Amino acid sequence: MIEISEVVTRPRIIGYKVTSKDRDKALHEMADYLHSIGVVKGTYGDSVIERENKYPTGIDTEPIPVAIPHSEREEVIKTAILVGQTKKGGVRFQKIEGDGLWVSAKVIFMLAVDTDQGQLEVISQLMNVIQDPEVVQRIVEAETTEEIEAIVGSAFDRQE
Repeated sequence: MIEISEVVTRPRIIGYKVTSKDRDKALHEMADYLHSIGVVKGTYGDSVIERENKYPTGIDTEPIPVAIPHSEREEVIKTAILVGQTKKGGVRFQKIEGDGLWVSAKVIFMLAVDTDQGQLEVISQLMNVIQDPEVVQRIVEAETTEEIEAIVGSAFDRQE
């Protein structure tokens, strides 16, 4: 029998088309969007950039690199993942290994999670999603934000 506390619900998935090619501008653009729909506080963007500078989140997944920027839970009002499809060429993020190398992320998964435990669960689920090259490729090729949401939502649902 499953205890209620063991049931993990899928976070809200929001598709987004990133217009900026500069990392900090792209992160502010995405954070501002999350703020405009009531998911995060107005200070979220600065907090994400500050954290990204200390703890890089670029992941050199094959064949398409991604990034998973996020901030502390105090900046979050409601849990969600903003899935940003970047323009051709991507957005440069320092690699998560902290080795001074960079990747051009084609997809940015901006996490807004309101609990520490939830953040660990969401990151764990997300790692399964981004390690599926077909899913990441479909996000890159999606023509609408609704299509991005459907692709990522379906990938999360397959894990349950």
